[in-house]
Amino acid sequence: MEGDVEMPDKDAKITPPVTEDDLRRSFERVTGEAEESAPALQRPGVVIGSVLIAGVILVAFALGRRVGRKRSTVVEIVRV
Repeated sequence: MEGDVEMPDKDAKITPPVTEDDLRRSFERVTGEAEESAPALQRPGVVIGSVLIAGVILVAFALGRRVGRKRSTVVEIVRV
């Protein structure tokens, strides 16, 4: 049969089957539902500072585009 290759077990140890409880515990650990309460934000100053910096950058970008439009020269070429 093409593609069917049986790989030998290196350790030859029999592992126990994965149960529903094992999966549930793993998913709870990944999603953070295993903990009763979510941890509080450690450094709110960092978040507030980054939001302010992003806002300043966006305002500067918008004002720069507006000034650039006002200062740009429009040249019309008319053929006679």
